[in-house]
Amino acid sequence: MATFRAYDLLKLVQDHGQELTLRKKTTAGTYDPATGSVSGSATTDYVVEGYFFNFSTGLPIGDEIRRGSRRCVIPALGLAVEPDDEDQIIGQGDTVSVVRVNTIFSNGVKICYICEVSE
Repeated sequence: MATFRAYDLLKLVQDHGQELTLRKKTTAGTYDPATGSVSGSATTDYVVEGYFFNFSTGLPIGDEIRRGSRRCVIPALGLAVEPDDEDQIIGQGDTVSVVRVNTIFSNGVKICYICEVSE
């Protein structure tokens, strides 16, 4: 496993990141067993700065690699919301789902989130 510093992750986003949309489900909706669908769900979009990278060329911080999955680094400093499982990230002409979120701390302060995402 590679080691990294929180500053390196922030610098990566600063130098190579782009504006992305973090879409959070704000209302879960109601499941209809007759149709097998959910209705009445709502989402809220937040603009965030982030950087996508592939497992094979990025930072190996997990133990499982799935086909079509990537990581996205999002700085936590000044961010109004936290990414969660089941959120979506929209950018680079693509919409991906957040599968898992790792929070990176420095001296007890949240510095960034590394989101494992999948198409």
